[in-house]
Amino acid sequence: MSFLSTLTPADAMVAGLLCVAVYTDLRSRKVPNVLTFGTMAAALVVHPVVACSRAGLEGLFPAVLVVLAGIGVAFVPGFIMWNLGGAMKAGDAKLLMAMGAILGPFDVLRVFLTTLLVEIPIGIVQLVRAGKLRSFFSVIKAGVTRRDDGPKPLVAPFAGVIAIGYLVSRIFPQLFGFWS
Repeated sequence: MSFLSTLTPADAMVAGLLCVAVYTDLRSRKVPNVLTFGTMAAALVVHPVVACSRAGLEGLFPAVLVVLAGIGVAFVPGFIMWNLGGAMKAGDAKLLMAMGAILGPFDVLRVFLTTLLVEIPIGIVQLVRAGKLRSFFSVIKAGVTRRDDGPKPLVAPFAGVIAIGYLVSRIFPQLFGFWS
């Protein structure tokens, strides 16, 4: 596989983050804040240190900017998905933000878009198995209008889907590579 030759230290960090997140999500249906916020804090330290070691103090501001932009770009779709009837839980959105801190804005957007492509068939299968496919749009409507009396969304561990989306985006970087 040619993608193995393109792996970076950031990929190792994301792989570790995703392994822990998937394990905890499957075990307790939660992605711990200490994991996500700790990763974001570590990225805010590591990226500038590495940039300064390579480019001197001129690398400090761009490195911090890339980390913050990665967090911000991941926050927007994570918040939207969380707000749409709980399509993504808060821990999963924070996991995406932690990945954004490591990967930067363009790569985390590519991961998110790929995750959506992976999630659509998985989500449809889960809805069919749970007998909730007919209530899908009712759940979305209840989430958008913020009604508590509407049907409840199907809650499933999403960290694994994010991990699959990340892996697919690394194996097929040209999938959403139109901006690079």
